[in-house]
Amino acid sequence: MNKEDIRHIANIAQIDFSDEELEKFAPNFDEIIELVNKIKEVDTEGVEEVFQVNGTENNIREDKTGESLSQEEALENAATKKYGYFKLIKFVE
Repeated sequence: MNKEDIRHIANIAQIDFSDEELEKFAPNFDEIIELVNKIKEVDTEGVEEVFQVNGTENNIREDKTGESLSQEEALENAATKKYGYFKLIKFVE
């Protein structure tokens, strides 16, 4: 994986890397991609889907309404906003 690919992924995740950090982390990205590719090769045909590997079931609480932030308060620390909403970069084609 080249540096521009890593910068692109970091940009999507809204992570800023210095050139020094990029040099340091580049080998890690290759290892991560290699691991993901190995996981993709695992044959899961016939394996039942599970959501909790330890048998715990969802503990769902009752939905209660309450006070919430105003739109202005919610957007107060947003990096970018447009038309009163959070503005995100496009990362799905």
